[in-house]
Amino acid sequence: MVVCEIEFSNNPRGIFYAGQLISGQVVIKTEKVKPVKAVVLQIKGFAETHWRDPEFDSEDQSNGESFKGHVDYMATKAYLHGSSSSIEVIIEPGTSTYRFACQLPITCPSSFEGTHGRVRYLVNVRFLRPWKFDQNFGRCFTVLKVMDLNTESLMLRVPTQVESQRTYCCFPCRSDPLSIRLSLPQGGFVPGQTVPVGVMVSNGSGVAVEDITVTLAMVVIYYSQPPTADTNKDRFVMVQKTGEGAPAKSRKQFTFDIRVPPTPPTCFNLCSIIQIGYQVEAEARVKGCHANQSVHMPVTIGSVPLTKQLQKEARIWGEDMAPQQLNAKALVLIENEEVMEPVGPLNPWAADTSIAPPHYAEAKHISPETQKSSKAKNKSIKKSIRESKDKQGQEINFTPLYAVFDLENQTDEWILRSNEVKTEGGYVNEDVDRSTWL
Repeated sequence: MVVCEIEFSNNPRGIFYAGQLISGQVVIKTEKVKPVKAVVLQIKGFAETHWRDPEFDSEDQSNGESFKGHVDYMATKAYLHGSSSSIEVIIEPGTSTYRFACQLPITCPSSFEGTHGRVRYLVNVRFLRPWKFDQNFGRCFTVLKVMDLNTESLMLRVPTQVESQRTYCCFPCRSDPLSIRLSLPQGGFVPGQTVPVGVMVSNGSGVAVEDITVTLAMVVIYYSQPPTADTNKDRFVMVQKTGEGAPAKSRKQFTFDIRVPPTPPTCFNLCSIIQIGYQVEAEARVKGCHANQSVHMPVTIGSVPLTKQLQKEARIWGEDMAPQQLNAKALVLIENEEVMEPVGPLNPWAADTSIAPPHYAEAKHISPETQKSSKAKNKSIKKSIRESKDKQGQEINFTPLYAVFDLENQTDEWILRSNEVKTEGGYVNEDVDRSTWL
C-alpha cells in the first residue's frame, strides 16, 4: 500500500495569489518494495468548459453535439523517481519527503467552479506502473486573481445610477409611467462589503407595485473552441432582498443593504473561455397581469478594496518582480529543508496598513444543487487526461476559498431603509435573459 500526502509550506488551506511562489512537500510512505517506471510530480493550472446541446439523448450517444474548451495556464513537472526514459525503478519501504517550489504566473485567473466549466489548479503525484494503470494522488489549491480596485478605472469611485420607465394600456388610455431609478455610491466592491442599493420608485400609473426585489447576480459566460465554437450562460443569484411596494400615484425611496458574499473577482481579460461579471438588479412586481418593471447595473467585484483616499501612485501587484520570475513555470525540487518564501508581499494589500487582512470562505454560488447538476453534466462527457483525478481515478470535488473583508459602510448618507425580507441566495436560475448582460 502506498500513501502520498501533499502539503503546502505555512499555508495549510492552500490559498495563493497569482504571482506568488508555491512551496511545499510531498511525503510518500510505502510498506514494501514498490517497482515503478517513474514517479512524476506535476503542478497544473487550466480552464475548461464542457456542455452538450439540449437535444442530446444520454441513451443515444450519436445524437447532439458536445462543446468543449481548454486553456492551460501552467503545466510543469519534475521526476521524484526515475526519468522519462527509465524502464523500472524500485521504491524502498519507508517514508520519503520531497520539497518543491513553483512560481505562479502573474496572469493566472482566479479558481472557479461552475456548471459548465471551471478554472482549476492542482498538484498531482503520478506513479507510472509497469503493466498496470497509473496511480494518481492529487490536491487542488486556490489561486486568486489580484484585482486591486484602486488600480482599476477611477470611475469605480464615482456614484452611478440608471433609470427605466414603463407605461400601461394603449393610447389614448395610456397611463403615466412607472419609473425605477437604481443608484449605487460607487462601482467597485469586494466580498464582505455592504452595498447600499438605492431604489427610487415613481409610480405615476394606476397600477400598484406590490413589492420591490433587489438582487446581486453573477453572470458567467462559457465559450467552447473550434470545431464546435459556441457559448453558454449561467446566472447565479448571490443575494436577494425584497421590500414593500408603492401604491398607484405615489413615489417612494428605498435602500437595500446587500452584503457581497464570498465570490471570485470580475474577470473578462485573463480567461478566454470563461468570463465572470456581476450586476445589481431591481424589479418591481406589479399587481394583476401586467408585466413587471426591472432595471440592472453592472458592478465590479475585486480582491483589494478601495481606500478612502485616492492613491497618488497606485502600486501594481507584481511590478517589482524580476522579468524572468513573471513567466517562470519550472518546478524546482529543493534538497535542503529551507522553506522558500513567496516573491513580493505576502498579500496584495500588505503595503496598505489601512486594509485589515480578510478571512477566507467557500464560494457562495456553489450550492449542493449546483454541484449535483455539474456532476450529472460531466458524466456524459468523456474524461480528459488533463482533468484532476484522485488515486482511484475519480474526479476530485473541490470548492475554492475567496477573501472576505470586514469593512464598515463608508456611505453614511444612505440612511433610508426599507422593510426587508431576507431570502436565501446562491441558487442557479435556469431562466436566463440573454439580452440583459454583455
